[in-house]
Amino acid sequence: MRRIALALLSGLLAVGAAHAGSVDVDFDPKADFERYRTWAWVPDRGEGHHGVLADQTMRDRVEKAISIRLREAGLTAAAPGTDADVLVRYQGDIGQGQSGSSNLRNVYTWTDPAYVSVQFTEQTATLIVDLVDGTSKSLAWRLYLHQTFAGASDSPTKLSDALDKGFAKYPPSASARAKKAKKLAKESGAK
Repeated sequence: MRRIALALLSGLLAVGAAHAGSVDVDFDPKADFERYRTWAWVPDRGEGHHGVLADQTMRDRVEKAISIRLREAGLTAAAPGTDADVLVRYQGDIGQGQSGSSNLRNVYTWTDPAYVSVQFTEQTATLIVDLVDGTSKSLAWRLYLHQTFAGASDSPTKLSDALDKGFAKYPPSASARAKKAKKLAKESGAK
């Protein structure tokens, strides 16, 4: 009986892990990524946020995590009063969630109570990070993070891990840029 209860609990956890999220990037293959050395936040970065990002503490956490990844990607924060090579903006929100529970009653008997009930609440969050060319003001690179958060049981490094996955794709390789340029040319020819 104990093995069955553990198997069912493991199955529930595996279902949650399967919906862990995705990390996607998009970019302009014509962007001159080699020229980008400095970055700065867009001037109005504190405006227009809603949901979880309406809270200044959450924005501070997100900004700190992004700043670290930008530094690790080889970009330096621009000195105050100077023009940055790229401007950084972010946006996001918590979408609709779902609650659920599973009752393992009669599968395994603990001393008290005689059943196990597992409850969880999931929230799906999206965070978009944009790197905008400081000269042309056109989008150079975009990171999409789609994550499912189940609350206190989530790892405190979930955001950091997702950002690490995304920024591992910055800057795009020469082959990725060539492939994207070819794809865009093909799509524009088909129209």
